[in-house]
Amino acid sequence: MNDKQADLMLHLNEVVFMLNKIKRTNASERSKTIGQLQSKIWDEPELENEALYFLQDLAGDLNFYEPIERDRDTTLGYYDSDRLLELTDAAIKKIEPLLAAQ
Repeated sequence: MNDKQADLMLHLNEVVFMLNKIKRTNASERSKTIGQLQSKIWDEPELENEALYFLQDLAGDLNFYEPIERDRDTTLGYYDSDRLLELTDAAIKKIEPLLAAQ
């Protein structure tokens, strides 16, 4: 494995760690981790390639998580914790084969 692949694996492991942290924390604490994850996805050049474009989509979708029901406007696409967990699980399932291939 070359240095570039090693860097990519490190970043993907960090993404999986953050996704799992989002799943473990309560709704009121998730926003901070979501912001950190979005920054990582958007700021790491190694994560910007065609095979990982689903992460860019995920980062954008995370903007629509709203933990407080009264503040959630579903007509604008905002969603609850159940949908957030679906998104994080789906992302982990897409990343795991990439990590296993290395």
